Amino acid sequence: MKTSRPVKRKKTAIETIRWKRVLLIPFIVAIIAGGSIGAFYLYNQNNLAALQKRIAQQEAELQEYLLNNKDQLIVNAAINEADRFGLQYDYEKAISILKSNAEIQSNDKIVGRIASYQKAMAELVAYTDMIPVLFFHNLVNDPKIAFGKTSHDPFGYKSRNVTKTEFKLIIEQMYERGYVLVNFDDVYTISNGTYLRREVKLPVGKKPFVLTVDEVAYPDPMPLDGFARGMVIRDGKILSRVLVSDGVDYVDDGDVVPIIEKFLEEHPDFSYKGARGLLSLTGYAGTLGYRLLSTEEVNEAKALAAQLLERGWIFGCTSYADIESVYAEDADPVKITADLKKWDQKIQPIVGNTTYFINPSGYRLTGKSLAAIRNSGYDTYFTVANQTSLAISEGMVFVSRIMIGGSAFTENKAYLEANFFDVESILDPAR
Repeated sequence: MKTSRPVKRKKTAIETIRWKRVLLIPFIVAIIAGGSIGAFYLYNQNNLAALQKRIAQQEAELQEYLLNNKDQLIVNAAINEADRFGLQYDYEKAISILKSNAEIQSNDKIVGRIASYQKAMAELVAYTDMIPVLFFHNLVNDPKIAFGKTSHDPFGYKSRNVTKTEFKLIIEQMYERGYVLVNFDDVYTISNGTYLRREVKLPVGKKPFVLTVDEVAYPDPMPLDGFARGMVIRDGKILSRVLVSDGVDYVDDGDVVPIIEKFLEEHPDFSYKGARGLLSLTGYAGTLGYRLLSTEEVNEAKALAAQLLERGWIFGCTSYADIESVYAEDADPVKITADLKKWDQKIQPIVGNTTYFINPSGYRLTGKSLAAIRNSGYDTYFTVANQTSLAISEGMVFVSRIMIGGSAFTENKAYLEANFFDVESILDPAR
């Protein structure tokens, strides 16, 4: 008996078309995708080629520009460098820079700039009058604290110090009156044991002065009394560290140094050949705001001192202990020698050698007491008076400085107003 086989059904035409669609659609999608990728790749390759061609073209144009403008670029660079010195009355240095490149000596700009500096140099006049030496103590940042009920020495601060507001107004008025900063060694030099006056030549109407700042150590409790805590370098700038309620703030107007640095950025002609001022230092509380209690602090103080020296600031010694009785009229030379030896051991390695001595008591010593200072390596001795004077005696030069502070605003008002600034207009309302 035969077994019956199942009958194989034929696919209809519609079903066949459907299956073909199922197989064809992915194939079409793949072709489209492949084509898109290929087109995108070709598009990107074309763009890349165009970009590379454009870069090559710009490089060629740059090279052509540099080649055609080589002399002009050198000229501009030389003029910019020369002007940096010319603005500070160092016309000789400016001219030497302009003449240093033989390739640009025929350039009209160079020829003209040299001629203008030669004319300016010929018009300089030697300043022969006594050059005043002013001195400030650390500036008051917050008068409400310094002069207030919680202050440790409100009367002393009012008498000795000025506020940062007052200091800014003072240097602005002195600038308007034609004053220019000079370093003391721009004015005097020692030769064979004799002090000689250097020639300081300035444009007509300009007047030199020496700036000094006492005890730049920021000892306690002053940082809590509205003064800065010290200085620090941040992004190439010298700033003041100021204690605030939530830590430490860094400001560009917290004391004399940062204020002068900022002022010179705007008024480079306030400085003669890059001069700044003399910072006198003690040692008992460290220096420049660093207590020197760790290697890290010592290194930070050295870095700051190096930066200050590079900018034109110089240093002097105001003793190590800052005890007035050690340097009073009846001073013991043995105690003086011991005190200055401590300064040499702790501060001199940080700021370098100095021949400037600033008596913390203001007295002018004589005899064996003076010999102790001279034998410790000092040849210039600063005292205090209402006007600047200079005398040479016992192998040293004595220079009296003019204090600028609260007491001077009343006791020396007439002299200050006749020569430097108007007292009433600079007084801080918070004083």
